Amino acid sequence: LRAPGGPAGGAKPAPQKPATGNPGAAKPAAAKPAAARPAAARPPAPARPSTPAADGFDPAMFDELTDQDLKPMPSARAAAPRAPFGGGKLMQQYAPPSQTGFQASANAAIAGAGARLGGALLDFLFHLLGVILGVLCIAAIAAVTEGSDAGAIAGLLLAVAFGLVPVIINAVLITKTGQTVGKKLVGTRIVMEGTGQLPGFVQGWLVRYFVFGLISQFVPFLALIDAFFVFTERAKTLHDRLAGTIVVNA
Repeated sequence: LRAPGGPAGGAKPAPQKPATGNPGAAKPAAAKPAAARPAAARPPAPARPSTPAADGFDPAMFDELTDQDLKPMPSARAAAPRAPFGGGKLMQQYAPPSQTGFQASANAAIAGAGARLGGALLDFLFHLLGVILGVLCIAAIAAVTEGSDAGAIAGLLLAVAFGLVPVIINAVLITKTGQTVGKKLVGTRIVMEGTGQLPGFVQGWLVRYFVFGLISQFVPFLALIDAFFVFTERAKTLHDRLAGTIVVNA
């Protein structure tokens, strides 16, 4: 920008008074006009800045501004990315599907029927292992306590605990990675259909496993029918359709 011109403080220049002196002093001779000559064509004079106003403000200071000068300047400091879901790592696992920060690759292929059935079989064996350990605890405690009521209650509680361990492990794995123990071993993953995001705790475990498991207790052969849906388009089983999920290769 051009600095404003004019006297400091906007003061007007004082008018000059005619010099006083000897009245008899000789006056300068008046210049005689030169002989008239034909005016020659002159190039246009460059534009001069306008005369500053009396208050020191020069309107010509904005003459050289362009549209580029009036564009907003980019921020010098990039905005810090906001955390997708508050509450720290403990609550992050319960985030909605769109805020878990994971998205499946665009070229992730739908898991085949063999991988789906193999993962389900491994998960079944994993849960069966917990049940077997629980039964062994009941038998061991009953033998030590000679069939007392306290021993039976203790054995039952231990059996329930061992039976819940595989369930808890798979629920945590599904929430954090979209995989159960069986799916990790065969290399598959549960994601939301259409977005590729992890399903989270609600869709991935509560709806897909727990709610569907309750329904299958009241509908005969529902679990068997559900297994045959792995051979349909996109291998979407009934519990996948209920939760809005698909299984892809990890």
